[in-house]
Amino acid sequence: MPSKDSKTPEKKDKNVVKFNANVEKSDTTAKKKPTITVSKIISYIILGLITIAMVGGVALSSFSPSGNPSSLVFGSYDGTPIEFAYGNYFYNQYQNLARQNTGTGESAAYQIWRGAFESTVFQTAMTQKAKAAGIRVADKTLNKAIIDSGIYDKDGKFDITTYEKASVESKKQVQKQYAENLPVQMVMEDVVSVLSTPAELDYIIKMGDNARSFEYVVFDSSAYPEELTRQYAQANPSLFTLLDISVISMEDQDRAEAVRDSIVAGVTTFEEAAKEYSLDSFASEGGRAGMWYFYELEGNFANPEEVNILFSTPQGSLSPVFTAQNGVTLYRVEQSPFQADLSDPEVLQDVRAYIGSRDAEIVTTYLAQQADDFVAATQAGADFNATAQEKGVPVISVEATPPNVGSSQYLAGFTYTDEAGYLSALSNDTAAMKSLYGSPIGSVVEPLATNNAFVVAKVTGESSLPDDMSDYLRLVYPYMAQSQSQQDLIQAIFTSDKFEDKFFETYLGKIMNVTAQ
Repeated sequence: MPSKDSKTPEKKDKNVVKFNANVEKSDTTAKKKPTITVSKIISYIILGLITIAMVGGVALSSFSPSGNPSSLVFGSYDGTPIEFAYGNYFYNQYQNLARQNTGTGESAAYQIWRGAFESTVFQTAMTQKAKAAGIRVADKTLNKAIIDSGIYDKDGKFDITTYEKASVESKKQVQKQYAENLPVQMVMEDVVSVLSTPAELDYIIKMGDNARSFEYVVFDSSAYPEELTRQYAQANPSLFTLLDISVISMEDQDRAEAVRDSIVAGVTTFEEAAKEYSLDSFASEGGRAGMWYFYELEGNFANPEEVNILFSTPQGSLSPVFTAQNGVTLYRVEQSPFQADLSDPEVLQDVRAYIGSRDAEIVTTYLAQQADDFVAATQAGADFNATAQEKGVPVISVEATPPNVGSSQYLAGFTYTDEAGYLSALSNDTAAMKSLYGSPIGSVVEPLATNNAFVVAKVTGESSLPDDMSDYLRLVYPYMAQSQSQQDLIQAIFTSDKFEDKFFETYLGKIMNVTAQ
């Protein structure tokens, strides 16, 4: 493979490198709602329900550089605006998070605003649920909650003097916060107090009684024969021709032409110009980029056919300035093109990788046939391990693992038992799981496609869930079920059609004062 070294490499020194004139842009993906984690929301709930402090004079330093409007609307839940206004729940959550977040800059500001927003969405949804359930907070319950909170304690006990010294405004604020939070707390307590039935737990444990152990082999691109790989390279010699180059990457065509002229005129050297003007990672090395395959360099040109001009540039000469994918590039050819050494295992590995990414059907067809031949041999009576040795593929053993389609937290799965990861990658494939757990003990399963490879597995045994694991599951399941109920509730709120999330556009436009161009 091509070399990353700044020195002129020998032909045997060939580690692949890649560069662009500018940093590559990330792929544009469809906008999705942010993932809401249980720990994140629970922390906000605790913040609202337990860590309620009197609101003081925390400045809203991030709130609208262009002036403070009376309120900002960041979305809605079931028609109720998620609104930021002085003294409301959103405002208080912002204040509390601002006190606790010691970070500075835009990242910290975003975390504070987003955290306050998500907490308010949850609070709004839960308040609606409380109202729908007819939950009301009696004065006696409210007063007891405030006393029990410890806000007015002295030496660990409620102190009437401390209470009387508190301002009327702060008392109203504390009362308001508890009046808002107690109905939500009651709904949450109802959710977590739902008990699981013994039959439900028995069903979960029974799922673990079909744990199976396996042996399997993998036919991946590494199994593609060297001879076929070499034949492919010989049939496509231009793709694997190597060129030793130095490069200067810039943004502007005219500027790059001026730099090229100064190098030709001897005003500056290529190395000096690279260090001063180049934008890629090779600048500090004076532009030294090392050895490249033809197909790698081809991908760096806006017009791929121009790579032929570069490959015809004489050794020691400068190329024309080319338009690249993200700017322009100027090359110096350090060594004339030459064919890669097809006896070098690293070169063959590069060729094999190219086939796998650019001409995968060739490899896939071969591997599928190899996997089918392996199964046919075992069905004809050949020993699984002996056949694997004959094919030159290692046998991977997996201890007893219960079927766990969907990666349930209540059961172990291949994530814990399959270190190689190929069966783990099939965990959510229902058809594959049916083959693995529906085939007779001792049988060899038909080839399973996963991770650009084919897996052939043998079912070596079946066992029940160990007693210690069963006892552990009986102990922790009620708590796990409660946690699952909370998580389901939170996810239901934040993925509901009732939830309209306009946080990002409001934050950028009103808080950061960023306008669309």
